[in-house]
Formats: sequence, structure tokens, C-alpha cells
Amino acid sequence: MSEWDEKKDPKAREQELDRFWDIDALIPKKRAPIYPANTDTAELILEPPTATPSGAQEEGKVAKPQPLPPAEEPERHYIPPHSAATERKTDTPDESYAPSNALLRCVRLYRWKNEYRYYEAFVRDAIRLYPIRGKEAPRAHFFSYVPQYSQMSLPQLEWYLWWRENMRKGVALDTDYSYLLLYTYELINLAENIGAQVAREALFTLWISYRQTFRQLDGYLPEWICDMGLIHRLPPPKECRGKYLAAAMSHCALREYYVCYDGARSYAHALLAFCSNYDYHKSKFYTEENAPLFDQAVVGALQEISDKTSEDGKLFSMTRMDDSKMLRDAYSGALCSYRFKRKIEVEYCSFSRSHELRFLVTDLVKYTENQIRAALGIRSRLTVNALPTEIKPLLDAYLEGILPKRSRILPRPEPVAEYERQYDLPRTPLSLAAADEIEERSWSVTRRLVEAFEEENEVPPIPPALPTEPVDPPSALEELPTEALPFAPYRAFLRAALEGNGQEQERLARATGTLTDGVADAINTLAADLFGDVLLEDADGCYTVIEDYRSLAEDLLKTLDGKEE
Repeated sequence: MSEWDEKKDPKAREQELDRFWDIDALIPKKRAPIYPANTDTAELILEPPTATPSGAQEEGKVAKPQPLPPAEEPERHYIPPHSAATERKTDTPDESYAPSNALLRCVRLYRWKNEYRYYEAFVRDAIRLYPIRGKEAPRAHFFSYVPQYSQMSLPQLEWYLWWRENMRKGVALDTDYSYLLLYTYELINLAENIGAQVAREALFTLWISYRQTFRQLDGYLPEWICDMGLIHRLPPPKECRGKYLAAAMSHCALREYYVCYDGARSYAHALLAFCSNYDYHKSKFYTEENAPLFDQAVVGALQEISDKTSEDGKLFSMTRMDDSKMLRDAYSGALCSYRFKRKIEVEYCSFSRSHELRFLVTDLVKYTENQIRAALGIRSRLTVNALPTEIKPLLDAYLEGILPKRSRILPRPEPVAEYERQYDLPRTPLSLAAADEIEERSWSVTRRLVEAFEEENEVPPIPPALPTEPVDPPSALEELPTEALPFAPYRAFLRAALEGNGQEQERLARATGTLTDGVADAINTLAADLFGDVLLEDADGCYTVIEDYRSLAEDLLKTLDGKEE
């Protein structure tokens, strides 16, 4: 509106400004929906009027309605080949069997409920192209969400045949992801033509060859390998029982399929991967040097206990594992003809969902690592909550022949650089006479310092330290070995520890003005420095000698007492 219009009609201007905030005026009006007229034909049944004796209908009366005839059965319509047929009932399985796997109870196979024809052309092309040998061809890029032969150009088909020829020989050339999918669909639909064993091994080779490059293969190839094995009664691939066991089980809903008891310790590897709260590979002592010992001892101990505590030699009988049932569609997400697709029902024993088994395996692994640490001279230990008492003797008997014998001496120190040896003190033989001479010199220096700084107050002489027990003559102590001599001040306490006399330990500690814990710590520190482990352990307030080192403590006392063995 111009200034002239605003001066001419100020009310119109005010109304225009008010309508600026009216949101409803800006929204377009909704139109009433228009429903199309129904032009389909409908069958109407009209009853004739009731006749009167004179042949005319009585006036004011309506004819009585007659019952309608029964409805006819609807006519079946023709279903074209490309669409699905009527759904079949699948109450009764077409095939049922009990696998050799101890974890799988029963497998039932049902034919696919619908018939569809839109993949039959792909199957015919696959049968025709499978025997063709590929010739060397340049790489041609190809992409398709559901790749098929009919989608490829001639250069793409030539490259696919050449890549497939190398893949059959075990040579994995760099290629596009769609070619891998096409080869996978080919193997799934030709399993009955070329042999299920051959197709399954080719699927597994494809997976392990390209899983590092194309991570998405982990999402479905372990599942499809499992489906093919269940349909054709095949065990898991041999490589899946060792190196690739954990990877295959991690990406398969029915992980129990890949557990095969064949003496290759696959049960032990499966239990370690899915039934343990502790991973010994993450231990700080699992070094490159100790890794072979850890792997042999832990896996072997788990397999040994599994064999000796099971009724059938395959499972732990002391734990409860739930029976489960799984219903799965074979080759879900793959291009697959209805003739090869199946509905699979599996009854199995779910070993990875048992809490009792998980606690048992965790404690067993920790106990085994504790034994390894003890054999290597490592003092720290893992906490074992509740390992059954009947398992410990079996573990100890098995590990005794595997673990190295315990050594009382620390590992050999690392070599010292030549320049560092210049700072070492000269090594002289132990001599009590020389020690007495050094002590006399120190007292002489002390007296001279006291006399020099003495003023009016008289300083009392410093009394010599009182020994805790009688000192042997110098001639006898000079003959003691280097390892036994540091224990001489604690000889009486060590003897009380061997006897388990707590009162005597307290009396000796009070005599020296310390606590029993302090004396025991001093003895353990000396033992750890000299022999690689502690000697004493606390048993309800009374220190005792560790049973493994009892003979060592007795030898120390005999040496200190000057007796022959």
C-alpha cells in the first residue's frame, strides 16, 4: 500500500498489519478428498413379488424375502511364474538327524514355504558358466547390490572368470566387492551340483582371503557356512577349529556349530573364548618369551579337566547348561533359489550362557596362571574364588609334567656395561677380624670427635649394641656360606617359625624392641633378595615357614648352628 493509500484509508492499513500475524491465513485451505467412483460390477438378486390369486400383488403388503443361495467357492486365479505360489504347510520336517557334535542335539530341515521363480535364470546361468575356464583379462570395476551375470558387460564377465580361475587355485587377486558376492551366490546355488563339501571349502577360502580387506564379509559368511553345513550334514572346516575358531563363533548366532570335539582342543579354545571372565593373553607376564608356556599350560589344563570331569568326555558334567532351540532361515540375505533355501530348526546345548560354567572356567584359568607364576619365581598371585577341591589335584598332576621346576635363585641379571664396572667396589672375602677392625676405627673417630666438641657437660660413653643372641666365635662364623650369614641375627626367630611357636616369636621381638611383623618382613626381604621368594607367611598371627621352603630354612639353621647335615 502506498503512502497515498495509507493517508486515504488508515483503517485498511491497520487491518493489513493485524493480518500479518495470522498464521491460519497463510496455510492453504484443505480440500475435501475426492473418492473415485466404484465401477466394479456387483451381483444383485431380486426376488419376484408374491402373486395373489387374482395374479396381482396385494396392496400395502411387501413380498416375504427368500433365503439367499449358498455362496460359491471363489475361483482360483492364475499365478505368473515370477510371483510366489500359495504358501505350503511346513509342520512336518522333510529331514531330521542328530549331528555328531555333542552340543547339537537335533537338526530338522523344512522346505521353503513359498515358490518363487525370479532367481531361476541366475541358477541356469551359473550352471552354464561354472565349467568355463577364465583367461587373463584386465580388471573391470563392477558394482551391484545384488550382483547377477545378466548385469555385467563383456569385459566385466571376462575379468570375473579370470579372477574366479585364480581364486580356485588359492590366489586372491584385488577385485571389487560385488564380484565376491556374485561368487558367493554361485557357490550357494550350485552346492548340490558341484558338491557341498567343495562349495563349503570355497566359501571358507573366500572368507579368510578377503575378510581383512572387506570387513562386511564377517557379517554373513560364517552364518552361510553354518547353514550349508547343517543342510548337508558337514562338520565345520578344519581351520575353524583352531586359528579362526573365535572369529567364526563371534559372527555366528549358532556358535555351537563350530565347536567340534576331535582331539584338537577345540572345546578348550571355545571355552576360553566365550566362557571365561579372565583373558590370560592380557596378563603382564604373558610376554613373547612366556607365551608358549602359557598357551600350552592353560589350554592343555582346560582340555584335561574337561576330559576327566565329564561323563561323555566332551563336556563338564559338574555344571548345568541349558537346552535351547533355534529356528533360522538358511542363507538369509543371499540370492538363493527356493529349491535350495530351507527353514532350519536346531536343538542344542548352550554352553556359552551357563553362569556356573563361566565361573568354573575363570577360576581354572586363574589357578593355572598362578602355578605358572610360581614356577617362574613371580610372587604376585591372582584371586581364585571357588575352584572345586576335586579339580585342584587333577590340575596339579597335569601341570607338574609341563611347568619347569621351581628355582630358588633369581634369574641371571642382565650384563653390565664395561664402564659401569669401574664404579664397583673391590670384592674382598668376608672376615670378622676386618669387621672388628673397622668398628674399632669408627669408635676411635667417635671418641676423638666427642673429646673435641666436649665443653662443660660430660658425655657418657656410647654403649655397644647388644646382640639379640650369643654370637659364635669368629672362627666358626668365617666358615658360614654367604647366603646363610645375613640370617644370623634372626636365627632364634627362624627356629620359632619352624616350630610354629607364636609366643616365642613375640618374646624375641619384644627383646629387640620391634614387632613380629617387622622381624618377619626383614627375614622375607633377605630371602627374596637371595633366593627369589619369601620364607615366612602369616597363619593367624603366628608366622610359619612356607611348606615349599621348609627344607631350605632347616639347612640355614644347621649351617648357622655349625652342624653337618
